[in-house]
Amino acid sequence: MTLGQQSSTPIRLGKTAVKNFVISLDRALGRLYAACGAIAAFCIVLIAIFVATKIISRLFGVYIGGLTESAGYAMAAAGSFGLAYTFQAGDHIRVDLIIGRMTGGLRSGAELIALVLTTLAILYLAWFMVQMVKISWNFGDISSKSDGLALWLPQFPAALGFVIFGVALIHNLIRFCITGQTPWTLQDSLLDEEPS
Repeated sequence: MTLGQQSSTPIRLGKTAVKNFVISLDRALGRLYAACGAIAAFCIVLIAIFVATKIISRLFGVYIGGLTESAGYAMAAAGSFGLAYTFQAGDHIRVDLIIGRMTGGLRSGAELIALVLTTLAILYLAWFMVQMVKISWNFGDISSKSDGLALWLPQFPAALGFVIFGVALIHNLIRFCITGQTPWTLQDSLLDEEPS
């Protein structure tokens, strides 16, 4: 072999390979969002357990520190992990006063602008929350409440939930650009069908 010759042929990805990769990635992300929904549901169960334990312990005159704070941490995790799942299911509340009256290319443009602005806002929020976790970790911040917990521990799940929500928004932005479909347009088409 002389200088400048390649030892092997370059890899050529056909349309089928790319399509299979995109489908696999879409399915994997769908499973990630479903797992986030399950985590959010588990956190809601934890909230109920913490609140019930607090009520019952008060009835018996027993103080268990940190239950109120733990319920708050579980609520933050439930809220942030639930975002990606509910968005993917098309269950986020949308006010369609303007976009709902648009049709065709005008509606697609408005949907794209709304999706881009939402994605940018959530990515900024996710970045900010990750920075907050880093700062709490670096400074060793401890909760000033009765639990005395290192603050990065409850902050991390909330930040992770927003990062995954940002991924879901990017995923759906790309899907919208390729197919013109979003979770809520799929939901609208299901609602528009005549019952059989």
